[in-house]
Amino acid sequence: MADTDNIVTKLQQGNQLMGQLVNIVNGWMPRAFGAFTMSAAASKSVTDANCSSASYVVLIPINAAAGTLQGSAKCLYVTAANGAFTVSTASAASAAGTESFLYLIFTAI
Repeated sequence: MADTDNIVTKLQQGNQLMGQLVNIVNGWMPRAFGAFTMSAAASKSVTDANCSSASYVVLIPINAAAGTLQGSAKCLYVTAANGAFTVSTASAASAAGTESFLYLIFTAI
């Protein structure tokens, strides 16, 4: 009987550890993704219901214009809010309006 109790205890501990591992892996996974083209302006709001003020948004340039923007003094930065995020140029100068990006949204759980 003691051996059976020991096995049950070990299985319960393993189950708890597996649950913790799943939570860690889920924290690494993006909650949402999408694409946008920057406006010919200094900022643009991108609506995404998966975004919150606790989100981190990663921008990935997908054309040469976007890569050039990110390598310049106009490099975009992100401000996250509930239901949307805003990308703004660091220099407050307008982008050309042809820069295309993919984005990933990570939100702490």
